[in-house]
Amino acid sequence: MSWKRQFARLRALFARRKPGDDLDAEIRCHLRIEEQENLDAGMSPEEAHYVALRRFGNAALAEEGSREVWTWNSLETCWQDGRYALRTLRKSPGFAAAVVVSLALGIGANTAIFSLINAVMLKTLPVRDPQQLVLLNWAAQSVPGIMPASDIIHSLHGNTDQDKTGRLTSTAFSYPVFELLRARTEVFSSAFAFADAGRVNFGIDGEARQAEGELVSGDYFAGLGTRTVAGRAIGAADDKLGAVPVAVISYAYWEGRFGRDHSVVGRAAVINNVPVTIIGVSPPEFFGLQPGRSIDVWLPLHAQPEIEPNWTEDGLSNFIRTDNWWVMVMGRLKTGVSERQARAELEAAFNQRIAAQREAARRAPRKSAMQSPSSWQDLPSLDFSAASKGLDYLRQEFSKPLLILMAVVGLVLLIACANVANLLLSRAAARQREIAVRLAIGAGRRRIVRQLLTESVMLALLGGLLGLLLASWSTSVLVLFMSSGRNPIALSVQPDLRVLAFTALASLFTGILFGLAPAYRTVRPDLIDALKDARSFPGTGRGRLGFGKALVVSQVAMSFLLLIGAGLFVRTLANLEGADLGFDRRNVLLFTVDGTQGGV
Repeated sequence: MSWKRQFARLRALFARRKPGDDLDAEIRCHLRIEEQENLDAGMSPEEAHYVALRRFGNAALAEEGSREVWTWNSLETCWQDGRYALRTLRKSPGFAAAVVVSLALGIGANTAIFSLINAVMLKTLPVRDPQQLVLLNWAAQSVPGIMPASDIIHSLHGNTDQDKTGRLTSTAFSYPVFELLRARTEVFSSAFAFADAGRVNFGIDGEARQAEGELVSGDYFAGLGTRTVAGRAIGAADDKLGAVPVAVISYAYWEGRFGRDHSVVGRAAVINNVPVTIIGVSPPEFFGLQPGRSIDVWLPLHAQPEIEPNWTEDGLSNFIRTDNWWVMVMGRLKTGVSERQARAELEAAFNQRIAAQREAARRAPRKSAMQSPSSWQDLPSLDFSAASKGLDYLRQEFSKPLLILMAVVGLVLLIACANVANLLLSRAAARQREIAVRLAIGAGRRRIVRQLLTESVMLALLGGLLGLLLASWSTSVLVLFMSSGRNPIALSVQPDLRVLAFTALASLFTGILFGLAPAYRTVRPDLIDALKDARSFPGTGRGRLGFGKALVVSQVAMSFLLLIGAGLFVRTLANLEGADLGFDRRNVLLFTVDGTQGGV
């Protein structure tokens, strides 16, 4: 079928009145011509009219057949079912409100938890081609007794862990190793390093505030493909020893502290008693590489000796020391280069450098608080992890609790479905005569089932819309519960296309789930009793009672299970709240003072 005919069908679907009026006019014209011919043949006006109607045939049937030609009949039927469903629901607003509110609670709870899962586990970084990004890490066997795992974790900026066998895994590298990896241009189109600066003292115009800081290499923003909305990003010329310290602030910090004032670009500020120049503002969707943590200010890596003077030991720079593993490395793989190929290319050079460091450490041992390659029993193995979703610290912490919560709210939705199914069965008693009349005059059972399912899906979609509004409010509350006082979590939980698609699919599935069985039982009445207005009910007898009882029993069982779980959870919270910590917790305030940020 040509595209012109498809376009004509689509146009007729949205402008049905004009084609219908044209068809009526054409039919009347044919009838008038036929009547005139009959009058000319000597028939009376009445006879000429009825003969013309008999010869033309069923005008209504001809009109229906024409509509099937110029439009999509299935879409037309769905449109009719939808309008009829709205009219039916408008006649019983109390029933519709009860169903919509029940479904909104179930769908809204599922949407809220899925929004958190989407923000923590599914969203990719808002950068160019995030699927090409990889985070480098290594693993090695540590010599027992050389350095406790707690000291290692404290000394490194990256994520470091040690299992029971003493095997270390870490994402931290020394700066000389980063330079080695960055030089392998046959593997990476770009590679960049970053390190946590923690909370920094950000002062401007005599007013100082705390801000989350991060140290980045000069190719950080270029490697991510992130553009600034004002000013420029940190470049290679800014990330050199002796360069004038500069800073890029986040859009949220720019909006919250400076009211999106463009004149802030180029102004002087003081960070940890170090004069810096604000040169740019990051885009609003970019919060950093770690979901849940919003960076306020980015500084060049080579500003680290001034920003963090307490991290420099023995007068040696962290940029030449080989035993200070403090930067994390992320790279963008070249097109056509797999992770396996990249690992093979980099691991040989990496182990060669580590072997040289171990030999130098044995010849000239020096006491250090940092993790050294000399404390490894074997050469480390280099590995990659996909970084399209950023660092996975938040996912490791909250993935299991979120999945458990998703199962719980799924149970809530099933309870709501059982409740609505019972309401639909009760409502079917009031519609038994209507359904019986439609069946008696020739309506197909399948057609009526489709009509009833349309009503169910319509209720579910209305419940989904209301649930989406409830979810948009409750997700922010859930983020506050996930956050601790000292470590707040910053997550963008605004509904996106994935959340909207989940809500739509959940609503559609819910509408079919609770509407299919009642619709099937509704179209099986005793026609004679129903037309006599008897008090029969679709599916009367033991089958009907058995189905209704099954719904009630399942609803009570799931509610009881959910109630027990909620009770145990509340009791656990009460026990934790009442735990004896050995001191009076009332009116106690915990605070810290870091004099190094003020130059002390």
